[in-house]
Amino acid sequence: MAIAAEYDLELEQMDAVNAFVNSPIDEVVFIRMPPGFTRPGRVLLLRKALYGLRRSPLLWQQHLTGSLEALGFEKVPQEPCVMRKAGVLVFFYVDDFIWAYRKEDKEIAKEAMAGLQQRYRMSLLGEPRWFLGIHILRDRARKTIWLTQDAYIEKITHKLIGDPSLLSQRFPDTPMQDEELVPAPIAWQASQKEVHQFQQKVGSILFAAISTRPDIAFAVSRLGRQNQNPDSTHQMAADRVLLYLFATKSYGIRLGGGEKEAEIFVCSSDSSFADNSLDRKSSQGYVMTLFGGPIAWRASKQATVATSSTEAEFLAISEAAKEAIFLSRLLQSLQIQIPSPLKLECDNTQTIRLLEGGSKLSTRLRHVDIHQHWLRQEIEEGRIRLHWVPTAQMKADGLTKALPLQKLQSFQRLIGIVDLKDRLWQEARLETLRDWIAKRDLPLPSCSHARGPV
Repeated sequence: MAIAAEYDLELEQMDAVNAFVNSPIDEVVFIRMPPGFTRPGRVLLLRKALYGLRRSPLLWQQHLTGSLEALGFEKVPQEPCVMRKAGVLVFFYVDDFIWAYRKEDKEIAKEAMAGLQQRYRMSLLGEPRWFLGIHILRDRARKTIWLTQDAYIEKITHKLIGDPSLLSQRFPDTPMQDEELVPAPIAWQASQKEVHQFQQKVGSILFAAISTRPDIAFAVSRLGRQNQNPDSTHQMAADRVLLYLFATKSYGIRLGGGEKEAEIFVCSSDSSFADNSLDRKSSQGYVMTLFGGPIAWRASKQATVATSSTEAEFLAISEAAKEAIFLSRLLQSLQIQIPSPLKLECDNTQTIRLLEGGSKLSTRLRHVDIHQHWLRQEIEEGRIRLHWVPTAQMKADGLTKALPLQKLQSFQRLIGIVDLKDRLWQEARLETLRDWIAKRDLPLPSCSHARGPV
């Protein structure tokens, strides 16, 4: 989406109907007769994959990939669900497709879509407005796309909130309090129902966190550690995140439309030293921006105990650098020219001095020393360039700690989280108008010069 926004690409959406049943099955599978067709001693031998079989998604992916290759498309090595032909890109997730292409490549795209329609039963859905529960808003005049999950957040909040009366009270300003979530007392054992309820909340929140809401990534990382035995404080913490999401359901991420001098691809990495009181492991996080908008982020706990803040930064930068190298290769496969060396932002001057200077960190931890030598190698060979930024401008700061309101708002501005309330209201009015016109069989008004989402 960031690429489509920046280069003003055409976008079209398709959906495969009963996708799995198009795939020949490569093993012997017998099933019972369906109700109403029972014949004693008789079973059915499957010739095609069915929904519910473990291998069906893989068989469909292989069959679809073969069809696209027959139409002249090539696999993108780093991502099996993205293929390209000339200037046409197609992304598919199970049976949902998005095509992106320049206007001059329209014939290639249309020919490919027609080729798939000859092979499968496909629905043409036009310009994407919803994809995998994500609401897509676009302003082509400003070369900007916004992604939000307003409807999804409202749905999960009403479904999962522990106390419905909380929806009529004052909502929290932040997703998480400063206090650390600690495991339940040893004597406490949550019931199966309580565990299931908590895991539902965490899983639902996690989907929002990895899709459009990096501002709750740290909170859901902390919640996920209590999945096996949550107590009442953990349930209340999950409810707090849900209520925060509900209060900010119109928030989303902005892709494209940034300042002209914004750098193409930047990785920001941060850590919080020994902030987990039980095991004294450090928290770490990174965020990748493309054309000024966030495209990848992660908040996690380090797998090992660091004995200094510099060691914690080494481990965080190492993970961020590996992800940045992978993403840069993916973008280059999509014909996006990424400047070399990759820019990696860090707010620890000591770490930068040790990695770029002649001196080295003296550590007794062998694995930390390995990360140090690998990072020095990547810097010396010109693949990575470290750049110091003050903590106030560190984009990954909110992925390593619970922030107070003022710092949270600053973090949101830095990484491109914006309030889309006005645009959502405009689109709702436009959708109502479309429905009214459709019922009366009138021509739709042209929206080519609209300043709002089109």
